Amino acid sequence: MKQRQRSFRGALIFCLGLGGCAAQAGSVSGIQDAVVPHIAEYHFKMSHVEPGSSIVDASGVLGYRFEKVCDGWVTEMQQIMILQGAEGTPVNSAYSITQWEDFAGSEYRFRMSDYLDGTKVDEIVGKAVRQNDMVKVTYEIPVEVEEELPADAMFPTQHSLELLKRAQDGEKFANDLVFDGSGDTPTNRVAVVISDRKDATNAADDPDAIAQSPFHRMSLAFYPIGAAENGPTTEMAVDFAENGVAHAMRFDYGEFEVLGTLDKVNRLPMPDCG
Repeated sequence: MKQRQRSFRGALIFCLGLGGCAAQAGSVSGIQDAVVPHIAEYHFKMSHVEPGSSIVDASGVLGYRFEKVCDGWVTEMQQIMILQGAEGTPVNSAYSITQWEDFAGSEYRFRMSDYLDGTKVDEIVGKAVRQNDMVKVTYEIPVEVEEELPADAMFPTQHSLELLKRAQDGEKFANDLVFDGSGDTPTNRVAVVISDRKDATNAADDPDAIAQSPFHRMSLAFYPIGAAENGPTTEMAVDFAENGVAHAMRFDYGEFEVLGTLDKVNRLPMPDCG
């Protein structure tokens, strides 16, 4: 169960870093300047199940908010999944996250909570600061501890903007070290394959017309730092429009697959910073 929860989080954190406006190819700063904050709703359903799978059904909902404030990006996400085993009662798994990341990708703060059947089972609170020769991570909850990461470790929004830049520049592959602070494997080597552009096919409630642009399918594999030789712990695909809106997410758990589709998306106002 813990691994399944972590798998959903990896893709969702990836999604939260992008907004809904076309950006200037070849420049992360140009992409950042053009990002439009938005709020979105997704629903999840099982799309494939292998014979003999211990999970026979899966469904859920996701709501997230990506907001630009005067000193950085704030993201909030709430996700609920219901997993039905071959035997026994369904398991209700919920996850919430609040993040702040500065525009330069030099400081990151995070708070994450896991719930199982309505009871909080885990909470993680901390921050990470980029220094000259390393990234220093300080956890406050569940225990006070510090950790040092390689200097090239990226934060979620920083990584998302870089992937969108690569897609717009026509690059097909990426391989980056990414820290998000979640679960038992908060730092991963993320390998990405980026498809050619595809026409939008979603039927979302989209009053601001920000989910109609062509997209690139990004297939991601997460390799925990220090254990990459064991293969990826998580594999998924995310459909990102060229304007930054995520149209769909696909999660492969081996025994079964889950599809998340965009139900509704609205543009949020830009901040008034004087």
